[in-house]
Amino acid sequence: MAGSPLEDVGNAVKDAAYVSIGLGVIAFQRLQVRRNELTKSLGSSADEARGTLDVVGNLVGERVKLVEERMAAAREQLTGRIVGGR
Repeated sequence: MAGSPLEDVGNAVKDAAYVSIGLGVIAFQRLQVRRNELTKSLGSSADEARGTLDVVGNLVGERVKLVEERMAAAREQLTGRIVGGR
C-alpha cells in the first residue's frame, strides 16, 4: 500500500536526517582517530627532542666543567708567577 504523498515526503526527510546524522558521527569518529594518531606522533617526536636536548645539555655541561678546570689551573699559574716574581 502506498502512503500519501505527504507521508512519503515525511519519510524521505526522516531518512535524509538519519543519513546526515550517521555521516556526521562517522566523520567525527574519523577526526578523533586522526587526532589521536597526530597526538601520538607529536608525542614521540617531543620525547625524541627532549632526549636530544638532554644529551646536548650533558655535553655542554661537560665542556663548561672542562673550561672551569682549565681556568682554575691558569689562575693558579698566574697567581704563582705574580707571587713568586716579587
